[in-house]
Amino acid sequence: MSPDYGKGVGVRAALATLFLTACSLAAWPSLVVASDLSVVKLFDGERTGALGSSQFLNNWGGSFSPGSLSSIQRDAIVSHTGAASVRANLGTIAAGGSGFFQTFSSEPSPQSYRQTRDLSRYESFETYVRNDTGAPLNLKYELKDYRDNLSHQAYRTFVVPAGSGWTKLSALLDLQSPGWTVVGSPDLSRTYATSFVVSPQAGSVSGSIYLDDFSLREAKPTLDPLTAPIASVVERLAERQFSGLWTARNRTTGLIYNSSDDANLAAMNTTGGVLWMLPAAVRRGWVNQADADLFVGQVVTSLNANLDQSRYLPTRFINPSSALLPGGANEESSIDASFIALGLHNYRLQDTTTVPLAASINAVVNRFEFDAFAAPAGFRLAYFPGSGFTAGTYDGYTNEGKVVSLAAELSTDHHVPLESRWNRDVNRVRAFLVNPDDAHLVHSLSQFRAPFEQALLNLFVDTSDRGVDNYPNRNLATNPWQNYVRYERETAAKLVALGRTGLFQADAGFGGTGGYEQYSLYNNFGQGDLFMPWSVALALLAGADGSEAALRMMAANDLLSGPLGLADSARWATGAAGPTNIPALQDNWNVVLSTMALLEYLEGDASSSRRFADAATVDAALDAVFIDGDLNGNGVADGVDLAIWRSGFGDVAGATPAGGDANGDGGVDGADFLHWQRGAGSTAGLSSAGALPEGSSLSLLSIGTLIFCGGRQFRQSPASRRHCAANRARKSR
Repeated sequence: MSPDYGKGVGVRAALATLFLTACSLAAWPSLVVASDLSVVKLFDGERTGALGSSQFLNNWGGSFSPGSLSSIQRDAIVSHTGAASVRANLGTIAAGGSGFFQTFSSEPSPQSYRQTRDLSRYESFETYVRNDTGAPLNLKYELKDYRDNLSHQAYRTFVVPAGSGWTKLSALLDLQSPGWTVVGSPDLSRTYATSFVVSPQAGSVSGSIYLDDFSLREAKPTLDPLTAPIASVVERLAERQFSGLWTARNRTTGLIYNSSDDANLAAMNTTGGVLWMLPAAVRRGWVNQADADLFVGQVVTSLNANLDQSRYLPTRFINPSSALLPGGANEESSIDASFIALGLHNYRLQDTTTVPLAASINAVVNRFEFDAFAAPAGFRLAYFPGSGFTAGTYDGYTNEGKVVSLAAELSTDHHVPLESRWNRDVNRVRAFLVNPDDAHLVHSLSQFRAPFEQALLNLFVDTSDRGVDNYPNRNLATNPWQNYVRYERETAAKLVALGRTGLFQADAGFGGTGGYEQYSLYNNFGQGDLFMPWSVALALLAGADGSEAALRMMAANDLLSGPLGLADSARWATGAAGPTNIPALQDNWNVVLSTMALLEYLEGDASSSRRFADAATVDAALDAVFIDGDLNGNGVADGVDLAIWRSGFGDVAGATPAGGDANGDGGVDGADFLHWQRGAGSTAGLSSAGALPEGSSLSLLSIGTLIFCGGRQFRQSPASRRHCAANRARKSR
């Protein structure tokens, strides 16, 4: 096939356009381009609650309460910057009296349910206040922790003059600094309620005050997201997002909440994701080992309590306070249980995990009855106590069935061999968005083609060093990593074609009135202006053209990034100067996926997925479904496969295993020969290069280079990726 057809045409050139887009953001009245990633907006009236709604929350996901005042509302007429502010309608406050309004860390709830936030990570705050009462006011800024008790609080008071101008209020958040009054022992690392207490300086007052641009500065060095090294930007975002999940955990059960605005539900997927990332967080110094072990012990205890009441698996959702059944359907989901099972296995395998803790992990994970979900057509989706197992199975190419297969393979007491269900995802087709040569596997139905499904398996286990798997139809066999890379490459090209360069990317989530859908460029469900900023991390991990510039732009955009990281979703009309309808809440599963991808990018070939793939039990299981060099799918790499490779050699794109592509990248070259060599064994050494097609320019030296950049190709660090990309670019000229 043509080596030039659509291969990055227009994509690389469009990177400059994306930077121009970032620069143009300042022209949009409600948009601020941040030059320091250390500063985040807690609230400014710009972001709403659910996508497209008029409800407004702070960017932690907490609501506003009028307290003792007349009302509090989002005001779209008066603002310091942007399009809106927060307006507190005081009513009338008598002389010598006061009134207050509040905002919270998440949904207001009883103490044992509270989802708190870590204010201690910030060194200072600032906000702007406009006083329309006609008289000067005192404004007390008051902080309370998880106890929500006046016996443990800190506050300081500011004077706000009357007038149509804006008064800047700012202070250090070091409670020992001048100006703070501290009562008891408030714990800012578990902040729950922020109150603003208004009192007249003389006489009574009536009217309104406005707050806008309430920002927090992290206790970290200044970092320009548009110019700093990309690894530094990724590190800062990854740490921020992980911290948002970690510090909000329930301190009794260890469970991670389902979303940033909901204190009543924790979830298996979010808890499993944090558990999976925990060893990397310890390695990077974000969490100390003792706290990590304590958390894992709490999660094990919680799972045992839940399993005592469930039938086969822990429930998909879980009571965050008691770890018992959440009520309602009490769904037991095979995929959600797999996430936490893999997180448990990963932690158990760490050298730092003590023998007793490893034993407790092993005991609880072996209570997961994955074998009960194994049907001939694939793993069943879920079990409901009221109606039994779902009829549907994971029988399409979404990688969810493969994740369940991996978790079930690692079970001792409820073992299901990996190879028995790995290839049950038969509802698959090769499809493309722009370039036929970059066709990749997706689900047969377009409504199940979200980007996260392509990334999912790759976030848990690195298969980039392996060839294609043993799916029987060799035209529909692939390597999960290479397939993911090609999917994201096509996404980038399609965004350029649509005039939406860098708006990575429509993904699974809530799209307003349509509810939850698996959005993608294959099927936007009528929401063509919708995209999910958190998902840019998935594109970045896959090396999609424009993804680095896109991540920088979103990190610099106060609407698309906040104290919990990249926004959950946004609308950006094609050709418009900026986004609209950005929710303040976060779906914590999306935060998990995004953070996992950022960590994978940072750690390269030392990532959690690489370490997990190298574990003896995992490596042996994968060997059963990845047979290097077996192009015809008969279970061995032999001379027949070499002949297939020779026949296809030189096809630079669009090839399948049936045509000689042994590693799934779409080309037939020396990298594929090396996969065949590995599969055929030592007797088929470099002497087999004599079998290369006549006239081939593939030298032994180039094969040696491919050993680093192709033959045994782990996902490398960013620097290594650039080295190999340069090599491949030279080879294709």
